[in-house]
Amino acid sequence: MEANKIKGEAKSLVLDNGAELTYAELGKENEEVVVTAAFYFHTFMPVAELLARRYHVYCIIMRFDGITDQKNADGTTHWSRQWGTDVYDFAIKMGIKRFHYVGKCHGTNPGWWFYKNHPEMLIDFCSFFLAPHLKPQNSHHWADLIQEKDLSHMMAVALRNPETGVPKKMEEMASLGSGGLNMEALMYAPEPQNQWDSLEDCEADLRLGKVPVGYLFGSEDPLMADYYDSNMYAWNVTRGCHFTILQGERHLMEIDCPERVAYEVMSFIDQAHRFKL
Repeated sequence: MEANKIKGEAKSLVLDNGAELTYAELGKENEEVVVTAAFYFHTFMPVAELLARRYHVYCIIMRFDGITDQKNADGTTHWSRQWGTDVYDFAIKMGIKRFHYVGKCHGTNPGWWFYKNHPEMLIDFCSFFLAPHLKPQNSHHWADLIQEKDLSHMMAVALRNPETGVPKKMEEMASLGSGGLNMEALMYAPEPQNQWDSLEDCEADLRLGKVPVGYLFGSEDPLMADYYDSNMYAWNVTRGCHFTILQGERHLMEIDCPERVAYEVMSFIDQAHRFKL
């Protein structure tokens, strides 16, 4: 169990294929279910706790290793599809039939897997700070920051309030430790369009979508600028989507303003209930 990736009580579930998933469960007294997945739940946990005031929340760790069954032609694991399959197997084993999916950045990958493969299980889908990339990348600011290998500088650029946010992020990284990263898996993290065999197939499904999608971005998020054309295009082609840009917010807004992120989730869910695709 990867308990260090959860801030708070961590649980473990062994899937029928033998793979082990680590997760946290909040708001068990509530009926409606929110599922969210990520590489770790530390600085995002305040958002989950706020959602748990209203929803039964499952926070699932997206793993980098272990038993896999989603393979590419060359035998490597297609991690984007594996993460989605893991969450699906988790939901089936836990008896979760329908839910709201909330994903942030890399955590949107399972949501897009459900959007493509099992839309009947999604009530709605919050795809925050990341959309499928159907257009060429505009810039590489975020990748350049990563290449600098200065985590504090990279985090400062991603935060509106770095003086308080950077210590929280650095504490999170220290809790996680240095092990467990898998570059093969990380390659899939920012590319949810890889759920599909082609960009054309992805766009066709977005245009015919059966699930309400809520996009959220910060105007000062480096990744918003890096994929500006793709984000704007997703707004135009995703059937019935909601699209919100928060002025002045950056990529780590779950640290800067967790209350606002939780509010945007609940506001979207409330609106999505009022219209049918």
